[in-house]
Amino acid sequence: FIKAMWCGDTECEKAVKERMAATARCIPFEQEKISDKCVCCGKEAKHMVYWGRAY
Repeated sequence: FIKAMWCGDTECEKAVKERMAATARCIPFEQEKISDKCVCCGKEAKHMVYWGRAY
C-alpha cells in the first residue's frame, strides 16, 4: 500500500490502475494532507488515498 494525494478525477484513477495495477483501496475519514498535488496529474489534490493491488 502507498499513501498518495488524488484530485478525485476518475480518469486519474484509471491511469493509476493502468500504469501501476493499483486501485484506490481506502479514503480515510480523517484526512492527512501530505501534498497539495495529485500523484497522477499534478492538479490540486482533494483526498489522501491508500492505493494498493488486489491479488
